Amino acid sequence: MNGPSPSRLPPLNALRAFEAAARHRSLTRAAKELNVTQAAVSAQVKLLEQRLGIRLFYRHSGGLKPTPQAEDYFSALRQAFLLMNEATDALLHSAPTTHLTVSCFPNIAMRWLLPRLHSFNRLHPHFEVNVLTSTRSDDFDQEQIDVAIRWGNHWPQFEAHYLLSAEMVPVCSPSLLQGDKALKEPKDLAHATLLHVQGTMEDWGLWLDYAQVKNVDPLNGPRFDSLTFALQAASEGLGVAVGRLPLVEDDLKLGRLVMPFSCRYLASKAWHLVYPNSMAYAPKVKAFTDWILGEARQSPYHIVR
Repeated sequence: MNGPSPSRLPPLNALRAFEAAARHRSLTRAAKELNVTQAAVSAQVKLLEQRLGIRLFYRHSGGLKPTPQAEDYFSALRQAFLLMNEATDALLHSAPTTHLTVSCFPNIAMRWLLPRLHSFNRLHPHFEVNVLTSTRSDDFDQEQIDVAIRWGNHWPQFEAHYLLSAEMVPVCSPSLLQGDKALKEPKDLAHATLLHVQGTMEDWGLWLDYAQVKNVDPLNGPRFDSLTFALQAASEGLGVAVGRLPLVEDDLKLGRLVMPFSCRYLASKAWHLVYPNSMAYAPKVKAFTDWILGEARQSPYHIVR
């Protein structure tokens, strides 16, 4: 069965103007709903009357009154617009979930990204974020990674957005601030066990050089494959670890760890969001980039350089 010829259908704007005017019985209220001027609604209604060759309203001092033919037409159009709204809602709610894979080191994932991710989920409920914790180099195609949070300062082959800087500080159990070998000055580290994290072995050397400590070997001491384990060992009094603010802020606030010295080293490297240039205009990448930059800018460690 063939439908009506498209050429017989009036313009959609004219139909919307008529439907709103008939529902409100007012050009003024219809104009407010449609966010246009009253004159624009009047012009669309007049256009529809000319197109149909039918008078649609009686004008009187109280507003508008649809003609009998217009009442029947309005009832049909009202149902049609409701059906279109329902169909649109159903389409949006049945839209397929878009997957977004974020690659980052376990430390920043657990201690900074994950506690904030709920706000992204609220803003973009149709995006399903998969967090891939890895210390491997980025192969975006092979690993099916969309974006990555990486520590460094130079990615010529990627689009890169600065997120956060880091201050390196020694941290330890409060118990190490007491006793005959209490940590009072940086040189006292000569009598302490240094705890290291694989992949960040340079942290102790950078901090010791900045603090001008010469009597401590920056490479001695046990090594852990995760900052979480190193910080746990430090909280148990097994040694002193180098923490990166803001990643150890919660441990310090809760008193699990303390900073024995006031000296803080601002690292030359920083955390960045990176992704291939070809992904710059992908909607999911743009949405995540806008969100995470907004989160980073709220941090005191987002330092304008």
